[in-house]
Amino acid sequence: MNDNPTTAGEIFELLEGSWQGEGHGSYPTIESFNYRERLTFTLRDEFTLAYEQRTEMRMQGSDEYVTSHWENGFITILENEALELVNAQSGGRGEVLTGKIEVLDSMIRLHFVSKTMMNDARMVATARRFELEGDQLRYEMEMSTTKVNHLAQHLSISLERVRA
Repeated sequence: MNDNPTTAGEIFELLEGSWQGEGHGSYPTIESFNYRERLTFTLRDEFTLAYEQRTEMRMQGSDEYVTSHWENGFITILENEALELVNAQSGGRGEVLTGKIEVLDSMIRLHFVSKTMMNDARMVATARRFELEGDQLRYEMEMSTTKVNHLAQHLSISLERVRA
């Protein structure tokens, strides 16, 4: 990235498009797994970025993948360039997260922490981090549940921009 963006809107323009890659999931209460994902960002207006995240999990001992997670949401620019991420997930859970943007040399980081969760009594808190560097987007998700009382890493993936 040659020119550093200065506003959330400019960063949204850099994220717009489709991204895909393969990642790894784990959590203290589940068996680790590999997955692949397609993440698509669409500018809705100067303050809103819509997204769709579709995930397929690799079956243990197989090359076969099955749909495991699907979510849709919006990232909105609030006052003072703060961000809000609102989503609905295929399992019925919904989340509202608040976030901020950091511009670090050639990398842009969006970091979100949960504010509200709906329809999943097991969930206590989540955190998400997107790191954009050129045509590579790294994504990590941490969560805390009623069985694990601290934020523990759940997902880690590196995605590349899909060129038309």
